[in-house]
Amino acid sequence: MISVIIPVFNVEDYLYTCLNSVLNQTYEHFEIICIDDASTDSSLDILEYFAQKDSRIKILKNDFNKGPGYTRNKGLKIANGDYISFLDADDWLIPNAFEVLIKHATKYKLDILMFKNIVYYEKSHEFGMEEYYEMEFMNKYLNKVFNHFDLDKTKLFEMSNASWNKFYSKSFLYENSIIFPNENLIHEDNPFFYKAITSAKRVSIIDDRLHNRRRRPNSIMTLNNERLFDNIDISYLVLNVFLDNIQLYNYYKKELLISIFYTLDYKYNQIEDKFKEEFFKEVQNVFINFVKDYGLYDDIFGSVDKNLLDKFKFIEIVNNSNE
Repeated sequence: MISVIIPVFNVEDYLYTCLNSVLNQTYEHFEIICIDDASTDSSLDILEYFAQKDSRIKILKNDFNKGPGYTRNKGLKIANGDYISFLDADDWLIPNAFEVLIKHATKYKLDILMFKNIVYYEKSHEFGMEEYYEMEFMNKYLNKVFNHFDLDKTKLFEMSNASWNKFYSKSFLYENSIIFPNENLIHEDNPFFYKAITSAKRVSIIDDRLHNRRRRPNSIMTLNNERLFDNIDISYLVLNVFLDNIQLYNYYKKELLISIFYTLDYKYNQIEDKFKEEFFKEVQNVFINFVKDYGLYDDIFGSVDKNLLDKFKFIEIVNNSNE
């Protein structure tokens, strides 16, 4: 059986499409765990309407808005399925998605099965391909079983870390204590993905486009406001995934640190001008803490591009912090 976990927060315009795409799957052995994250629109009413029609739908509620990480974890705790599918409430699946996924996952006894998507641009009502999730280098692993050591080390940090384009063995997640951050953070997928992909022994990718990803205005992907500060907290969480296994950290430390600070620089460039000065200081604090708390001066200096280090005055701020 499959457990489909859907966080729900103010998505009344999309929820019918999302739930119907699951209920109309050609593979019928599933449960739908919907967790209302204190919606203020009619989302909860819609969930209750669907639950009355189909007993496979379970509804959980958060007393106040706690974010997608905590909400997905709540669903994971009660999941009965052998496999876990995470679905965002504004997206939808193609009709035979579960049939394709369960067939491949069980045949090869997979921990993680990755698949591709179609992107729907709500503003223009057009469908297209999202190249970020295609990653040409991954095509050589199509329909093969591999683990992260089979990848070029740099490629691990180029893979999509989204949770919605992956199909997980529940026993694998439970046995490795893989959960999302409980804090209300955007990009909560990142530490979850890195913990999962570096723990998995059997991973595969299929070329099937099974998921319709809605791109809409004011979504997380288009944010440039203060929510981007969440990336600061995410950087610590991702680092700790690797530091929890020092051999894993030593194996990936250069690629990991480049990825963390490249991402923070990218978010700095993306954030609204009125937040830039504060964000700049927060990135500097990340450098300082990575050095003082984790002793990573040599690793950072030997890994991260000198121009980026100079941009954030790495040597100067670290030296000043030691005075």
